[in-house]
Amino acid sequence: MQIRRKLRPGEKRQYLAHSLYSAELGAHDPGGYRSTPNGAPDVAALVHPGMVIRTSYGTGGTVIGVEGPYVHVAPDGRDYPHFTIAYVTTERFDRHGKLDRSWINECVAVDGRILKLLEANLDEVFIEGALSGSR
Repeated sequence: MQIRRKLRPGEKRQYLAHSLYSAELGAHDPGGYRSTPNGAPDVAALVHPGMVIRTSYGTGGTVIGVEGPYVHVAPDGRDYPHFTIAYVTTERFDRHGKLDRSWINECVAVDGRILKLLEANLDEVFIEGALSGSR
């Protein structure tokens, strides 16, 4: 449980960054980053086109690609690789166009789980299986 106090006059609320984009916009980035342990499979090894995924926040579909790794260089100079999962809704998999695509950015594999790069973000991607007869 988190205790919240009222703001003093002139004090601004400090929001935690849940993505690199929100950090760039000025949200507080405490510097907690996730990374795939050495020797462990990364997102590209766990997720492949044709797999059905869902997220902890209610979206999902069929994977059409995994992009990356992209590298974020933290203020302390350490590199944090992360991936983007591209997907379409399962019903549009066989006949999708550019407008049907969605992306899940800043994905990192940690102990077989697919989580977001920033530790403040509790979102998770779950692998539900594979589409039968996928391309």
